[in-house]
Amino acid sequence: MNEDRLPSLNAVRSFAAAGRFLSFTAAARALNVTQGAISRMVQALETELGVQLFERHGRTITLTAAGVAYHREISDALARIAAASRSVRGFERAGILSLSVVPTLAMRWLVPRLQAFQRAYPDIQVDLIAGDGPIDFAADRVDMAVRHGAPPWPGATAARMMAEKVGVVCAPHLPGAGGFTGPADLVGRPLLRHTTRPDGWLHYFEHFGQRAPDLSQAPGFEHLFMVAEAAASGMGLALMPLFLVRTELTTGRLIQPIAETLQPETAYYILHRPGAERTHKVRLFKAWLLRQAAETDI
Repeated sequence: MNEDRLPSLNAVRSFAAAGRFLSFTAAARALNVTQGAISRMVQALETELGVQLFERHGRTITLTAAGVAYHREISDALARIAAASRSVRGFERAGILSLSVVPTLAMRWLVPRLQAFQRAYPDIQVDLIAGDGPIDFAADRVDMAVRHGAPPWPGATAARMMAEKVGVVCAPHLPGAGGFTGPADLVGRPLLRHTTRPDGWLHYFEHFGQRAPDLSQAPGFEHLFMVAEAAASGMGLALMPLFLVRTELTTGRLIQPIAETLQPETAYYILHRPGAERTHKVRLFKAWLLRQAAETDI
C-alpha cells in the first residue's frame, strides 16, 4: 500500500461535513448529494485509510479518536484549499494585465482611452509596454500584445482589431504645400521615412501609378510619432495613418496637401497566447479594445 497516495477529495469533503454535523443526512443536505452517497464516500475513505472514523449507533454517529484527529487536520487543510482557491480566482479576475503595444498607437490612441476602461473595470490594472517587434508569449512576460502587420502570427491567437487609412501630411508652412495636385507632385520633394515600415512610400506611389523616388538619403525615423513631429516642424512630407494625427489635422498643425489616401492590406492585431482568452482579464480587455476600434474613425 502506498502511504503517500492521497484519498479522494470528494471522500474527504464528505467526511468533513459528516464529522461537522455528526449526521450523514445533514452532510448530504449541505453538499447537495444523497445520504447514501455520503455513507459510501465515508466507507470508501475508511477502507482507503485502514482506520475506522465513525462509531455507528443506530441512526446516530460519533467520531472515533482517530476520526477526531483526522477531522481536525483535514478541516484545516480544506479551509486552506478554499482560501487559496479564492485568492487565485481573485488574482485572475483582478490582477495585472501586461500589454505590449506599438508605441505611437499606445501614445496617441490607447492611453487617452484607458481611463474609461479603468472606470469600468477598476479591479484590472493595465500595465503598458512599448513594443513593435516579434512577440514570443512563451518567453515574454506579457498577457497580450497589439501589433501592426498581417497574418500569420506564429505562436499566438490573433484577432484583427483595426485597419488604417494613410495619407500625406505636412506643416502648412512647408514651401509649395498649397500647390500640390496629386502624388506626382511629391516627386523631388522632401519625404520623410518611417524606418519600421520601409515600403510605405513605395506602396503609396505604386497604388497611384507612380514610380517611387529613391528615398535612401531621406531622413528616417523609427516611430510614427517621430515622423509626425518631424513633419509638423517643417522637415518634409510624411505618410501617416490619419487617425493618429487627427488632432494635428484638426488644429491645423498638420495639413493634407493632397487628397489621395490608401488603406493598406496590413492592420492592427490583438495577440495573446492560445487559450488565454479564457481568463477574465484578457477576455474583458480584448472585447473592450475591439469595441474601441469599431468606434474609431480611421
